[in-house]
Amino acid sequence: MSNIVASGPGSVEGNGILMCSIDNLPAQLPIGATEYFGDRLFPYIWEMLPSDATRPLEEEDFSPQVRDAVITSNGVLTPKFEYIEKLREKRLRDREKAQIMKKAGMKRVLLLGSGYVSGPVVEYLTRDEKTQVTVASVMLKQAEELAAKYPNTIPVMLDAGSQEGHLDSLVKDHDLVISMLPYSLHPLIAKHCIKRKVNMVTASYLSPAMRELQSSAEEAGITIVNEMGLDPGIDHMLAMECIDKAKADGCTVESYSSFCGGLPAPECSDNPLRYKFSWSPYGVLLNTISPAIFLRDNQVVSIPAGGSLMESSVPMDFLPGFNLEAFPNRDSTTYAEPYGIQTAHTLIRGTLRFKGFTKAMAGFVKLGLINSEPCPLLQPTSAPVSWKALLCKQMGLFGMLSDESVLHADSVLAALAKHLEAKLSFGEGERDMIILRNDVGLRHPTGELETKHISLVVYGDPSGFSAMAKTVGYPAAIAARMVLDGEISTKGIVVPLTKEVYEPTLARLKEEGLHFVSKSTVLD
Repeated sequence: MSNIVASGPGSVEGNGILMCSIDNLPAQLPIGATEYFGDRLFPYIWEMLPSDATRPLEEEDFSPQVRDAVITSNGVLTPKFEYIEKLREKRLRDREKAQIMKKAGMKRVLLLGSGYVSGPVVEYLTRDEKTQVTVASVMLKQAEELAAKYPNTIPVMLDAGSQEGHLDSLVKDHDLVISMLPYSLHPLIAKHCIKRKVNMVTASYLSPAMRELQSSAEEAGITIVNEMGLDPGIDHMLAMECIDKAKADGCTVESYSSFCGGLPAPECSDNPLRYKFSWSPYGVLLNTISPAIFLRDNQVVSIPAGGSLMESSVPMDFLPGFNLEAFPNRDSTTYAEPYGIQTAHTLIRGTLRFKGFTKAMAGFVKLGLINSEPCPLLQPTSAPVSWKALLCKQMGLFGMLSDESVLHADSVLAALAKHLEAKLSFGEGERDMIILRNDVGLRHPTGELETKHISLVVYGDPSGFSAMAKTVGYPAAIAARMVLDGEISTKGIVVPLTKEVYEPTLARLKEEGLHFVSKSTVLD
């Protein structure tokens, strides 16, 4: 036994006697002491016997002595013993830090997220034996499985949205952060990167909240690369490569269209949606009720939120064998200025699906399934409810007339995303594919009209990376390497629209087997 005094954050608080022993105290203490302790405890037995562990501690009729001795109640540490969790967290963080900092002279990359597209990021970066990757994920087992495949890779547990202190500590110990988390978390992560003067890469759209961090990032002297995936990402780079070359030849851009889709390979499109998930199911579903704006023949076309998008699809025949359809995506008109194509009379960016997707999704919308409003019926505290209780006969093809309970979720949309993720996931031996198509209409100085057709078709490897993982993960990893090596040195918010970024990136993507095909149609 010894007298102990609090020595810092996370330590035992206050003065007192610290007694160290094993659980079986009578085996370690003299019998006299055992009898003494027992006699002192015995009077309190009677008030403890009628207690009910399922009731809140506040409802128990305990004396102060007994109440102060309760360590946990209803699965939560009581206030006087919350320091135990602090000690646990501190020891865990100390072990993580020691592991991360174990090897000197390494470039350290923090990868946030261990999901669909993280594999190629780790694989690419760890080819360099002087690069170490920390995979931080709320799904620790998934992070551990990913880390086990590659050298110099460390898995850690992190819920970035609720563990800001841990997030900040991890950011501080790394040279660069790659976020593959939902875009809504990126401003939070970016603020910690700015605070710690650490560079950052994401594959997500540049949101208004991220754009507002431009001056802060510049002042911190860091680079934050956004939109470095497939769509957005590769689509931008292929567009700018074509547009810059056309302008150098004296051409004027009269039209621009870009359509992209992550799809199952045709032989795997065996369900009413003709679709399987290769990225966030929730994001895929939410996109179907989003608004869209595009430019057609100098007229701005606006599609309101709420499901009208699924009634605005058109067939796409540039690859007739695939039987594709497309619908607009987000606000395409915002790209006229950054692309430098204010002369274009038509500007549209959209999503590709196999024909039949939008018709089926329109049915989901009309049934109220694509609803992100909170649903009390589906909260964890609510009684189980079956799909049969929520849906009608038309949904039978999706297994929703069964007595299977609906998974707890915040909303009907979230519950549907969980359900369809299980029903429409890729099976063993199945592969996905991505199709990207850019069409750029050019007016030559001679008056000749040419349309450049730029296509990318990538299939996933059933025993390796999916097409979606490759086309999102590799661009992000390449950008990270370029930032680490000083090839991208611009400070502040960066998107891949300049030759200094897109030229080396596209060249390296070709080295990874992503080959782009360019053709032309000329009208006199």
